[in-house]
Amino acid sequence: MGHSEPHTKGQSAPTEPLDPDNYPPMEFRMADLQVGAADPRGRMVLEILWAVNEFKIYKTTNGISPFFSDVPTEARTQKLAYLELGSGIAEFNHLIQILEPPFIPFISKIFINKTSHENLVYYERELARCIAQALLGQVEQAEASLAELLDRLAARISNRGRVAHLLVNIVLVLLIILASMVLLQSDYVSKFGFNFQEISLAIMMGSVGALFSTTVRLQSMAVDPSVTQYMHWVYAFQRVIVGALGALILYFGFQSGVLRDLLTGSGNLPPSTVGINPYWLSFVCLLAGFSERLVPNLLEARTSPEYGAEATS
Repeated sequence: MGHSEPHTKGQSAPTEPLDPDNYPPMEFRMADLQVGAADPRGRMVLEILWAVNEFKIYKTTNGISPFFSDVPTEARTQKLAYLELGSGIAEFNHLIQILEPPFIPFISKIFINKTSHENLVYYERELARCIAQALLGQVEQAEASLAELLDRLAARISNRGRVAHLLVNIVLVLLIILASMVLLQSDYVSKFGFNFQEISLAIMMGSVGALFSTTVRLQSMAVDPSVTQYMHWVYAFQRVIVGALGALILYFGFQSGVLRDLLTGSGNLPPSTVGINPYWLSFVCLLAGFSERLVPNLLEARTSPEYGAEATS
């Protein structure tokens, strides 16, 4: 019978070549990973996306995961390669969670469930391909492929965010127009003497200007793909409100006389009791809603020392 050579303290014991067929039994091997069964972490395997002799890449309810080789030396090399993609995979998981929930949930249940699922399958298989490249030793190519995949995913989410932004703008502006049309039919005058017809006209045209601005700038609009769809709803709501409030501030500024000279270039206008030309008011309030900086710039110009010096000269 063979025997091992003796070794003294301080000397490492001789090693023999590893034989993958004679390894001690493992608790979970690659062949045990099957669709419909649990993986080593107890998660249900939904689909095998990539399977070769060296590894498997599979999908669970928690996302995409690799199962490394049964050979420890190969598994260690694969793990190191997989770690190189760590930050990119984390970003992918974040973006794919944003892509999953639709921006109109009740409509998606009827119309776009199948389309949404097909979109997810495409991106999941592309991620599996990137991971496979890394595990096969092509780490640099895998990083480049993953970066390109993230760009495509971010662009898709940004486009969907722009659509959500526009849809929310349209719905909100329509509601404001309906409410304004009701007020335009009213002769009510408050105790403060406010003309609610002119106020409602200013708010309505300011919101329409905000919608016009969104439509014109939609393709070039900067959209953060990392935020949820509900945040796009908030941003869209804020854009219309800013347009309506800007128009309202402009109207009050004109009625008070603070902005009258700036808007007309002269001070010989009829008194405010005569009323404001509705076409002029509509156009100016439309500009106020379209340009986010128009009203702030007018207010800054009106309160600047240079304007005060000109007014007193």
